[in-house]
Amino acid sequence: MPIHRGQQTGQTNPTAGTARRLPPPAPSPADTQPTMSVPATAGRRPVPPRTVAQPQRIPAPAQPAGGAAAEVSSRKRPTRLVMGAAIGLVVALAAVVLAFVAFRDDNSPPAQVRAAITTYTDALAAGDLAVLQQTTCGSLHQFYRDIPIEQFDGVHQLSVERQDIPVIDSIDAIRITEDTAITQATVYTEADPANRSARTFDLQRTDDGWKVCDPPSGTQ
Repeated sequence: MPIHRGQQTGQTNPTAGTARRLPPPAPSPADTQPTMSVPATAGRRPVPPRTVAQPQRIPAPAQPAGGAAAEVSSRKRPTRLVMGAAIGLVVALAAVVLAFVAFRDDNSPPAQVRAAITTYTDALAAGDLAVLQQTTCGSLHQFYRDIPIEQFDGVHQLSVERQDIPVIDSIDAIRITEDTAITQATVYTEADPANRSARTFDLQRTDDGWKVCDPPSGTQ
């Protein structure tokens, strides 16, 4: 008897009990489109740049007239005055010390001769008869020793009015020979200061030092 489909027989269906085959899945869009790299920043919002505030200059507080600035200025002035006075004092002391050292060290015969001539001319200009007697020798000393004081004062007063007392402008040369010295100087008078002339002084060394020994002439 023929066997029709759908009839059950005693024979076992070879496909019975096996899993039913499923159709293949539909292709995914990822399989049909090329793969593209995703940027690292994908999905992140860009961070805007941070604005840095520029430094601002804070003005100094206004000060009233005569305020702190005036007070600072008034404080500096006494300090500057004190420093200036101190510097002036130091300079003056240094000058005194240098002058003392120079005078002490320069005690040579030429320096003594210069000092004797200066003392003599200063006494002549001042009309100091006592100093003229002490700083002269020989016939010049006799003149100042024997002249009466009244006569000397009159002669000196007349010379002052005439302005003809010699004033030493410079000592140009000194020649010393044992106990004598000859000095050449440039002199002028107050009556004619532009007129310079040369004059020679003769000096002699005595027990009291160098003395001027010129013979008296004019008002001397």
